[in-house]
Amino acid sequence: PHMTIMAGLFQGEFSVGYDLRKDGTITSHARYKFPLFNLYGYLSTSGTYGSVDNRVCRVDFDEAWVRPAENDAFEQEPYPDIESVPDSIVKFLIRNIGRAAFIEAFAVFPVSYLDNELIVFDFELLGTRICARKEC
Repeated sequence: PHMTIMAGLFQGEFSVGYDLRKDGTITSHARYKFPLFNLYGYLSTSGTYGSVDNRVCRVDFDEAWVRPAENDAFEQEPYPDIESVPDSIVKFLIRNIGRAAFIEAFAVFPVSYLDNELIVFDFELLGTRICARKEC
């Protein structure tokens, strides 16, 4: 919901997927479309996740990168990790902006429901509740 709100301000959209691995690492790829600005591609992040206690989870993203697309056909996949991104000024800027934008106080999420397939948690910064389900 928070990404949808932000994208809507600029007549765009995000479609987000998360890969949570058993070792506590996470990667997120958000496909973005902003036709008004002719911007298409993937905004990706990676970091760690875990439990603070029985009712609270935590996500800490420490890397961010982009893979621009030529148009909305999305013929290429996102870069899988920061190491796969070619060195450039854009990589340097996005990486550093991403690190500065991840505020520790907003990395903690109260969980209202959790089972093997589903989690519901609160993104308190924007007052939204997020529901995510497991895909194989």
